[in-house]
Amino acid sequence: NGPRTELRLIEIEGSRGEGKTTAGIWCCAAIAERVIADGRSSALPIKVGVIRDTWVNIQRTTVDSFMQAKAKGANIEFFNQQHDCILYDESGFPLCHFYFFGLDRPDQADNLQGFQCAVLWLEEIAPAATMSAGIPAEALGLGVTSIRQEGIPGRILLTFNPPPPDHWVCTIEETLANLGMDNIRIQRYVFTPGEKSAHF
Repeated sequence: NGPRTELRLIEIEGSRGEGKTTAGIWCCAAIAERVIADGRSSALPIKVGVIRDTWVNIQRTTVDSFMQAKAKGANIEFFNQQHDCILYDESGFPLCHFYFFGLDRPDQADNLQGFQCAVLWLEEIAPAATMSAGIPAEALGLGVTSIRQEGIPGRILLTFNPPPPDHWVCTIEETLANLGMDNIRIQRYVFTPGEKSAHF
C-alpha cells in the first residue's frame, strides 16, 4: 500500500539457505499482484534487474534458486541461455521479467546503464566467506537510475548474508544520503537461523 510514486528499499537478511532469494522472487510477484489489483495489468510484466558480483555466482546460486522455485511449482521459464527468465501466473500471464547481470562482465555493466526496470535487486551484497566478494555501494548508485518503468511502483531489493559491521548496508540511511537518495522508505526483514525449516 501507499503512494504509487514512493520509492522503497527492502532489505532481506539471512544466513545461507534460509530462503532470501526465494523471498525476493515473491516480493516482486507481490508488486505485480498490487498492479493487477489497481487495474493496471497492461503495465506488466514488471522488469527486475538482478545484479551480483560475478556472472558465475549468478549461475551457481541465484539461477539455481530460481530453478528450485520452478521445481516446486513456480511457473518460471528461462530465456537467452539463462540470462533472463519470466514468472507467469497460473493462467500463463507474465508477471515479472528478471534480467541477470554480473558486475564482472563489462558488457553487462554497459547494458545496465541503459536498462529500465521497476525493481533493482542487488543479490548477496555482503561478502560470504570466499564465495562472494559482495557488491559495492556504487552499484546501488548506478542501478537506481534504471528504476523508471512506467506505471510500476519503484523498488530497491537487497538480499544478503549477515554483513560485517563495517559494510555499507549497516549504515544504509547514510549511504543513501551520500548517493542523494535520502527520501526512500526502508523496510528490513531478518530471517533467523533455522526459521525456514521451522516454517517448512
